[in-house]
Amino acid sequence: MTTINSATSSQINQNQTTAAQQSNSVVKTQTAASNSTEKTVKGEQVEISTRAQKIQQLNEEFFSAGIESFSITPGFIQRLEEFGFITPDEASKLGAKAVTRESDDSAASVDELSKFIDDFTASVKKVDPNNSLIDILQQAKTVLDDFNNPTDNSKNINIVQISKQLQSYIDSSTQSLPKADQNALNQLVAALDIANILTPGKNTISEIDSYLTINNL
Repeated sequence: MTTINSATSSQINQNQTTAAQQSNSVVKTQTAASNSTEKTVKGEQVEISTRAQKIQQLNEEFFSAGIESFSITPGFIQRLEEFGFITPDEASKLGAKAVTRESDDSAASVDELSKFIDDFTASVKKVDPNNSLIDILQQAKTVLDDFNNPTDNSKNINIVQISKQLQSYIDSSTQSLPKADQNALNQLVAALDIANILTPGKNTISEIDSYLTINNL
């Protein structure tokens, strides 16, 4: 009888030890998961803060005179590359698109590009009022008008798609388009590409939108 009781007691002790070990293992796993989540959140917060600070610096350096007078310059493209918003290859492509006008040495401002859209749209309507290019141009104008302060309307526009459609039009109309219109459209495509880079919500971290709103950036 004593032997049975001793064996039973030993089994109970083993079960209790196993249960305690399993409990400790679960606690360690939960702690590790919690620490991992905390590190991820902190990492995202740091990235959000860094991005917002970079955008604020861009605002101070290039948009202080207002968005209407902003134009895409080599210095601006270089800044985007330095801040890690674009790669060296993307910087080179943007530089190629943002060609200068033949009339002077400056690139068209956002306001001038917006006016070009109005004029070019009017000319397209005269030839074909139902041309799909008209809607593409108007969406591009919405993005430009909200270039440095994206609204719900502009953020709902697929900027990448609009940019590609305009580029396709340029490529297919090279022979018929006047050089001045080609240059303006190329600069428009470059402006759209940059707007896409700077628009909150185009990033892998969803909190960037709310962070920028809270900090008025």
